[in-house]
Amino acid sequence: LVFGRGPNSGNRTYQTYQMLFAMALAANILAATCTIHGQSSAMVLLQASAFMNSVSLHQSENTSEAQAIPPMMIMQRGCTCSSTVMQYARALLQSTGVPLYNLQVKELLRPVHADQIPWYKPGDEAADTVERGINETVEAKLGLLFNNFKVSETESQKRMNSILIAHGTRTVIVHRENVLDTLVCDVRDCFKGNNEPDRGYPVDLKGKKNDLCFLRRGADGGGVKTKAVINTENMDFHLREAEEWPTQQQKMLSQLGYNNASIVTVEDLLAHEYSKEKLHTSYTAWMTLLRSLGVENPKRRAVMLFLEERVGSYSAPEPHSSSIWNVDPVLDALRSVNKEHLWRGDQPASLEG
Repeated sequence: LVFGRGPNSGNRTYQTYQMLFAMALAANILAATCTIHGQSSAMVLLQASAFMNSVSLHQSENTSEAQAIPPMMIMQRGCTCSSTVMQYARALLQSTGVPLYNLQVKELLRPVHADQIPWYKPGDEAADTVERGINETVEAKLGLLFNNFKVSETESQKRMNSILIAHGTRTVIVHRENVLDTLVCDVRDCFKGNNEPDRGYPVDLKGKKNDLCFLRRGADGGGVKTKAVINTENMDFHLREAEEWPTQQQKMLSQLGYNNASIVTVEDLLAHEYSKEKLHTSYTAWMTLLRSLGVENPKRRAVMLFLEERVGSYSAPEPHSSSIWNVDPVLDALRSVNKEHLWRGDQPASLEG
């Protein structure tokens, strides 16, 4: 009766009852198996919701009922928990009823990942690959969610911008409010921008320079700790650059013709992970992010349930003295530019990279 055809199968009310019954059935099936796989109740409901989105898309006799979904671009630079934000965003979009294409890489616009993108063809420029991918996902009525570091008016970016704008790409800007955390992470990961002043270099707990760089993220868990020696002469330049990045990108997106992108902080998005008192802060931030990506009416209960299940999943961020080697010079440099508020002692103010 649920999936079969009946005398009222074309009736919209009848179809609604079919979906509600099938969702309840799917949720019960998943709930019965979750104890085997150790999944949370929130994830069970998310899976059931995603399952029903798939059912409604594939079972509809009139495929035009499913709306084409504009591409969704999260503007977020490195060392700002971008992988975690992307994972959360995918789960929450699907729970809100947005079926997504399962893209295996988050940075669709970066040529370095071209061979991992299914639409890439040898000889492609980045715009060729992106346009092909957008056309295919729009036709399949699947959302395409990806990350981007920045937009610009350069010649190489003009065609890319025109393609994204023509397809109504929705955007949101995510940044790290505590820019000292961003700088520390940049140094520990050995990030170096083109023609930019030196940020510093990573060392081990004895102050000896090491070359783990990005690999330190895995090594830290295995007992190898990396600290940052910050170049205090150039420190304020990099802090100001990180502070100005979100508003610069928001202005550029608007000038180019993208939607009015909201700005949210990583600290707000992930605050619930270490503080139950911050649950509503995270909820508000995620609702803002989803609406900026084009979800007009996010499912409030689904979002709250997802976040509630992750309360206390991580410890509060450690003091900066645990990740910075030259503590006193950095503190002095912060005071000299009135940025000592960025320094974290025993009170949490931001998140580890």
